[in-house]
Amino acid sequence: MLLRFDRNNPLITVINQSDIAKNREVERMVKAVQRQVTEHFRPAWGLQAKLVFNEEPPLAMKVIVKDKAEAEDEGYFGYHFVDGLPVTYIFAKDDIKEHGEFSSTLSHEVLEMLADPDVNLFAMGFYRDKADRKRPAFIPYEVCDPVEASKYKIDGVTVANFVFPEWFEPEHEDGVMKMDYLGLLDGPFKIAAGGYLDVLRNGKTRTIWGEEAKRKKTRHRLQRRNSNRSL
Repeated sequence: MLLRFDRNNPLITVINQSDIAKNREVERMVKAVQRQVTEHFRPAWGLQAKLVFNEEPPLAMKVIVKDKAEAEDEGYFGYHFVDGLPVTYIFAKDDIKEHGEFSSTLSHEVLEMLADPDVNLFAMGFYRDKADRKRPAFIPYEVCDPVEASKYKIDGVTVANFVFPEWFEPEHEDGVMKMDYLGLLDGPFKIAAGGYLDVLRNGKTRTIWGEEAKRKKTRHRLQRRNSNRSL
């Protein structure tokens, strides 16, 4: 029987290779993120996945939890790329040191793998400059970055907020509808105070930061998106 990767309901296996993160703790996170995917993300995005823990099923996306980033990945808390199928690395010790937890990064990366598995989707949209003028740009499908700092809990586990598909649709007027799960944004391509937005304009990439974003520690997915386009 020929096995096929099911993009409509993919398997995501979370593998714990960290010493600081205990298996029972990570498994609890996986269960909470599964609830988030099924109960919150799927109704908004129409995307579903089955998460498993410390298993090696064939044709599965992978999330690998490590302690610390290697030298070339220093400053990253997590990122995903494509190696045949999508793969995510999460650096638990680094994340705990900065944020006190890493479950929100696990949630963040799982949701972004579902929305853009091959790290190659862009919307034809815009960003707002300092004068609040709309500048045309291509906006990558990073569903958690614009609301990066906002989080909530499921069964006591901290998970990431995320934007809705309508956030990527420039035809919507501001103030008409809720644009993210927690209701912080009310217009397409808006950024929460602690969020950020990567943009591609005139062949060049840049990052637009929210007023309270921690620039040094959040700017990572744009770099990884660019470096893995050829994979």
